[in-house]
Formats: sequence, structure tokens, C-alpha cells
Amino acid sequence: MNRQLRETQLPSEHNHARLYKLLIHELQDFAVFLIDIDGQITSWNPGVERFFGYTEPEFVGKNVAEIFTPQDRDEGAPEKERETARRNGRSADIRWHVCRDQSWVFVEGVLTAIQDESGNLCGYSKIARAVRPQQAAGNLIATILVGTEDVIYAIDTSGRFVFANTPAARLMGRRVEDLIGHTREELLPSYIAADMRATHQSVMGGAQTRMVEEKFPTSDRGERIMLMSKTPWRDDLGGVIGLVAIGHDVTSRVRNQEERERLLREVRRSNEELSAFSHVVAHDLRTPLRAVRTYAELLARHLEGRVDPTASQFMTFVTEGSESMEQLIDSLLHYAESGNELSTTRVNVNAVIDGLLKRLDPVIRETSATVTADTLPEVQADPMRLLQLFQNLIVNAINYRGSEPPRIRISAEVSGNYYRFAVADNGVGIPREHFERIFLPLQRLESRNVPGTGIGLALCRKIVERHGGRIWVESVVGEGSTFLFTLPMQ
Repeated sequence: MNRQLRETQLPSEHNHARLYKLLIHELQDFAVFLIDIDGQITSWNPGVERFFGYTEPEFVGKNVAEIFTPQDRDEGAPEKERETARRNGRSADIRWHVCRDQSWVFVEGVLTAIQDESGNLCGYSKIARAVRPQQAAGNLIATILVGTEDVIYAIDTSGRFVFANTPAARLMGRRVEDLIGHTREELLPSYIAADMRATHQSVMGGAQTRMVEEKFPTSDRGERIMLMSKTPWRDDLGGVIGLVAIGHDVTSRVRNQEERERLLREVRRSNEELSAFSHVVAHDLRTPLRAVRTYAELLARHLEGRVDPTASQFMTFVTEGSESMEQLIDSLLHYAESGNELSTTRVNVNAVIDGLLKRLDPVIRETSATVTADTLPEVQADPMRLLQLFQNLIVNAINYRGSEPPRIRISAEVSGNYYRFAVADNGVGIPREHFERIFLPLQRLESRNVPGTGIGLALCRKIVERHGGRIWVESVVGEGSTFLFTLPMQ
């Protein structure tokens, strides 16, 4: 029996060749074929049909370039592969190949150079197999673990590090080999280790993923803030055997957010101080200003008919100047108050326009203006601020009218996540170079004959921006202007 076994284990040279052919033929999981030095396919095994769909008559005689993708052919990949095999003895790669039906298969292949008895190149052998999902996943995971800048580590239930990548080791000021087999308490400051232990026990005990922020002091980069995702590590039976953690450095983002919040607090404080200051100044200015205006009017009535026209005109200038100053103070006060907290609610814009037109009825009648409004949406806004916004835009259109009676149309449409409102008029228009300037405080483009304080459009911009929108103008001189602004739908 032993002798017979030995004989079957030591076949003759003839049997070697027969067994080799049988082995190649039966390799169903591999595509095996030979190529001559010019790239022509000279042999075939059934694995070729399994992977590429070609029968032997269809495959043998073709140029091997036909199973390469068009892009690889254009880049000379088939020739480069043969050259590498000729130079180094073999060429291994993982690439897409094209099947008979023009579908693609992801293939791991090895091209080996074949030499004759004299050592001369006489062809190549190609062995290829499809990359299995498990194999691809393994390669991808290895690439991620090595290539990522994120921190990745795994610990067992006792808190010992089972795995750590280079960024994890660098964060903890160690080498990877110094982490494996050691506990948190052995490697980290006690306060950090204690917090981590509590988090790890909670994750493993609750068997649920958690997102936490953790701070790590480093010797070269200061304190780093890590956003860590920690999830239970389970065995094949579902039992928890440890924990896997993946973390991203969010130090810059957190620091920027903290600075942003600090600046917002400063802005709020400045706005509150400005609002308080505005009220004080307005009150302190109004009192003497009203006295000047009152006594100027009394003096005019007292001296009526007893002074020359020049003196009478001077007193008129005093009275009108006092009125203009009071209007400017009121406008500045409204502008300052527009930065205060909004009191928002659902507002029916058509109802706001209806009420506003009743309030503006005298000036509308006086100028023969026509104001029309489409069906407008409800918005989440501060009702009083919205009223100020439309009032300023309508009054502005009336004040800067052309030779024809003012025609003003208010409309709205949906634009992404915003409502876009438009207030269009047929007025004098605005030169393009002034499109931005008109929204600055105290900027007026016309003469003093046009009523106003130069605050109206600046107030409109402030109101719109406080609601999370933006405002701009489109205009042609002599044809009219359209003021557009957006308000969030939610």
C-alpha cells in the first residue's frame, strides 16, 4: 500500500505534462491563458468563459488588448504590463477588464514572462481572478486605516488597546507599538482616562453608538478637541467584546465657533448700548429742539406784519430746520431700534399692505399714485418691521417719481428656500454705479427738494438682513426701479 502511494505521488514526466494540462483546465476560479510576445492570445481555459464570457474559438487569436478598457488601451496599459513582466519576470495588478458582452469585471491578475531553454522570451502566461467583495473590503479597510488622518483605535472590555492607527498613537504621544496591550490608565493622564473609562463602559453596557467630544493635551500642538464616535465591538455571536472608536480633530471648528459666539456677544452688547445711547440722545436733543421750534413759531406769530420779508423768511428757515432735525432724529432712532431682537410671528403680507395703503392714502391721492399687490404669501416675520420695510419702499417710489403719476406693483415668488418680493415703480431710475450706495445711511442722490432723511433704504436693508434675507435693486434711468428682497420661507 505504501509503495503504491509513493508511486502515485511520483508520476512520470509524461504524467507531469498531463496533470499540468488537467490542472489548468479544471481551474474554474481562475482565467488562465497564454500570450505570445506580440500580445496575441494562444491558449484558453474554461475560467476564461466563466469570467469574460468567451469560448475558446472566440478567445484564441485575439489581441489581449481587447479585454482592457478603452482608457487603459489609450494609455498603453497592455504594452506596459508586458514590458514590466519582461523586465521583472512578472507584473501584478488589479484593474477593470472588458467582457465579451462589454460589461466590466474587476480582476486581480498576474502576467508572467515565459522563457525557452535558452533563456529567450517566448511569451507570457496570464492568471486572473475576479476580486471578491470580501477581498475588496479588506483592501479598502486596510487603506483607510493606514491613509486616514482620523484617529481609530479598538479596546477590549478591560480597557486595553487591541488596535491603534498612527494618528491615534500620535494624539496620545506614543508609538503604535507602545499602545497595544496597555490600558488607558497606563498611557493617559488620570482625568482623561477616567472620563474615557466612564464613556467606554456606557457604550459597551448600553450596546449603542455614542458621539462625544474629548480633549487631549499634546506636547507639540496644544490641546486638541476630538469628536469621537464610539460603538460596541461584537463577536460572531453578537456578544460585546470591546469598543471601536473613530475620531476627527475639530479643534479649529470649535475654536472658531467659540470666537464667533464671543463676537456675537460683543455685538449684542454694543447694539444694546447703542440703542440705549440713541434713546438718551434723542430725548436730550428733542427737548431743546422743540423749545427752539415752539419759540420760533411764537415769535413769528408775535411779529406777524411788523417785520420785513427777509426777517420773516429767516424765522421760516428756523421752523423748517427744526422740523427737519426732528424727522432726522426719529429716523436715526428707528434705524438704531431695527437692530433689536425681532418679535416674529406668521404675518399675512397682503393684510400688511392693505393697512399700509390706508395709512398712506393722503399722499397716494395727492400724487395720483396707483399701488397694486399680487397675492402675497404668509411669512415668519416681525409685523412692525415688515410694515416699516414696505412703507419705506412705497414712499421712496412715490418721492422719486417721474413726470407720470407713480405706478407701483408689489409681487412675490418662490426662489429656493426663500420668498423673493419685488416692489417695482415707473420712477426716475437709479444709475448703476449707485446701486450699493443708496443702501448706506444718510446717502441721498437727489436734491433737497425730495422729502426724506436718507435713512429709509438703509433701514430697509437692516430689517431684511435681520430676518435672514438680502435686498438689492435693479433699475434703468428714466424707466423706473425694482427693489427686490428675500425672506426665508421657514
